[in-house]
Amino acid sequence: MIAKSQAQTPDTSTANQHKGGDCADDCCVSPCDPPWQTGEQCMVWYEQKFFRVPIVNRDGVATVDFARGLFIEFRITYEHRLCLIGKQHGPLAYTVTLLPGEKVNLYHSDRYRQVTSSEQRFSVQTTFMQYFSAVHQARVTNTTDSLKESLSNIKGSTSVSVGGGLAGLLGGPSGSTSLQVNVTDHNLLQVASVSDQFNQSVQQSSQLTHAERSTVVSTFEDKETADITVRSIQNDNACRAVTYFVRKIVEVYTFSTRVSEIVYRIVAPNVPQDWHTLDDVGWLPPQVQAEIKATVALLPKVGQVVEQKRPISLPTDGLVYDPELAHCCSCEPQREAAIALQLEKQGVELEMLRIELERRRKLIEQGILTPFETSLQAAA
Repeated sequence: MIAKSQAQTPDTSTANQHKGGDCADDCCVSPCDPPWQTGEQCMVWYEQKFFRVPIVNRDGVATVDFARGLFIEFRITYEHRLCLIGKQHGPLAYTVTLLPGEKVNLYHSDRYRQVTSSEQRFSVQTTFMQYFSAVHQARVTNTTDSLKESLSNIKGSTSVSVGGGLAGLLGGPSGSTSLQVNVTDHNLLQVASVSDQFNQSVQQSSQLTHAERSTVVSTFEDKETADITVRSIQNDNACRAVTYFVRKIVEVYTFSTRVSEIVYRIVAPNVPQDWHTLDDVGWLPPQVQAEIKATVALLPKVGQVVEQKRPISLPTDGLVYDPELAHCCSCEPQREAAIALQLEKQGVELEMLRIELERRRKLIEQGILTPFETSLQAAA
């Protein structure tokens, strides 16, 4: 009977675990949400460059015939970081001065609205990424002649041919992404040289983005353009003019480059084409180990960082209005005198109110809680 009752008693341990009763892990029922990353906000790219050195034969002579596939190939991975540090005022788009009581309508005409259709309008980040992909590919492949054609077609399609180790720049768009950047001089592998080349592409792409995202602000309405934002501003000051400075809002970024990884492989007949870390050299002949160590001394060190001194700005789609009050009065002498008298009268009334408030506080401190007079004349 005992054995039978034990067999019929359900095992609730598994059920309790599924319900979370005896489960120490909060994510045992369902996966937990990934946490938000804290700290700096950065866009990160990884760029790879390849460097080949000949394999020394038994007689100590270098085999420089790369066509036969006898060499050591190094792959250096660089991490480029574009980190947001804040926002600031950008270029001045328009300036207008309003006299007292004056009102004006300002019409905003965005360039990218006029030159692109509604299906081809992208965010600022997408525009910057597309420009940067085309510019950097042309730079590393030395094909700047075709850059103009790439830029002219870049807004019509997202099928950008990405090269220079930037295959994941736009989420893997269609196009040629099998480009391998081979470097013949080890000086071109130094992190400062790679960072300067990459930074030039970022700066040029930033300028192209600024040019495309330019905004025209004027008091004239363009009848041929439907996508126009209208804003009305009015100067409610009695005797002072107000100047509005209309500026673009830009985001400011810092740029840095770090050597992320260095690996090697032996390209020779009957040798696996696997990549190895620099510490994994025990399986190689002494001559090849010596050649690898000598070459590593010429390469940059893993973890080496170079920070560019000049910040990079990217435009936003917003404008800010900065009003500035005129330092001198814009009214006639008689009107200015009347306003001065009115201000003086208001100052006297404010002083009377302050004195009455102080009197009532003293009455409360003395314990007199009788109703107060409702007018200043009665209190006087």
